[in-house]
Amino acid sequence: MVSITNPALLAGVSRNPNLGVIRQSQNIWYFVALNLDDERFQDVRVRQAFYHAIDVEAIRSRIMRNGSIPTGTLIAPSVNGYDERFDQRLPFDVDKARALMEEAGYKDGFELTMDCPNDRYVNDEAICQAVAAMLSRINVKVNLQAQTRSLFFQKVLSRDTSFYLHAWATSTNDGHNILYDLLNTPTSQVGTWNLGGYSNPKVDELTTQIGSEMDEARRNELMFEAFDLVRQDYAHIPLHQQTLVWVKKKNVEVHQRPDDRLELRFTRVD
Repeated sequence: MVSITNPALLAGVSRNPNLGVIRQSQNIWYFVALNLDDERFQDVRVRQAFYHAIDVEAIRSRIMRNGSIPTGTLIAPSVNGYDERFDQRLPFDVDKARALMEEAGYKDGFELTMDCPNDRYVNDEAICQAVAAMLSRINVKVNLQAQTRSLFFQKVLSRDTSFYLHAWATSTNDGHNILYDLLNTPTSQVGTWNLGGYSNPKVDELTTQIGSEMDEARRNELMFEAFDLVRQDYAHIPLHQQTLVWVKKKNVEVHQRPDDRLELRFTRVD
């Protein structure tokens, strides 16, 4: 069994009669994040304009070659705490984005740097190039700084960034991990990967409650509320989930997990 991350390789695989392909959405999702220490992004209208200006369907079809699933939230369906009510994206609407930029006082746009790895995620640099081109339609000039993962993470982990591409997959399969590490106000203990300085005291409060809540239904409701608040703040622009693709011999039966882990106990060879 082989996991394929390059969608371009599938064409050759599909022509081999001895091989089969299985796929599902992976519990890793891509997003771009805005640094709220940048005065321009402190206006929610600018953040919302960026969201409206990004065409994720074009990214899905042209860059990911249909190997992704557009998403409107920062939690995957396979992760505890997901609610499909909050997985609806804002529509791609350049006119709306331009109007919001004008309302915010940026009719003529502005210039900024986008940080992007070029060897960490599937099609990472190509995704950033597409986002940069899309934002040019609302007069935002993006200077793309794409570099190897070591240099990229060195830069963004020092919070020396205004706008960057990131992806996340929770190791616990639970939404609390996402809130605690990625979405809480950064301190010495929490928000380690909140590199844009996003801060919502209510989200912090809910995260603390979730960490000690024992009633499953109540805990899930708290997570739903927290992720809905994050969605409405537009500090992170969700892009898509990656599609997980495994290639196997036709005589192999295997259980495909969304975390890309193979469990031999669920594997059978006929």
